[in-house]
Amino acid sequence: MPLSASRNDPSVQTLAHDRSARIRTLGRLLRHAAHGDADVLLVGLARMLDAHIDCDHADGAGNARIRDQLDEIQLLLALEIERAGVRAAA
Repeated sequence: MPLSASRNDPSVQTLAHDRSARIRTLGRLLRHAAHGDADVLLVGLARMLDAHIDCDHADGAGNARIRDQLDEIQLLLALEIERAGVRAAA
């Protein structure tokens, strides 16, 4: 589908609007999580950044540490999302 056609397609516009609204909601959730779970969330982000800064992109061990931290952050945020009742559109 050409880009100009997708701009005029109501289903694409609805999907983009729904996604935009979900992103804004998740942004508010992150802001709230940063206050309530800052000790866990920020430490996880700091560990991930530290692993990223210390390692080359091709470093398997460094990438594994980054993925581990992302998994922990994702779990924390998934719990916050579940608590807030924010879900992706089916």
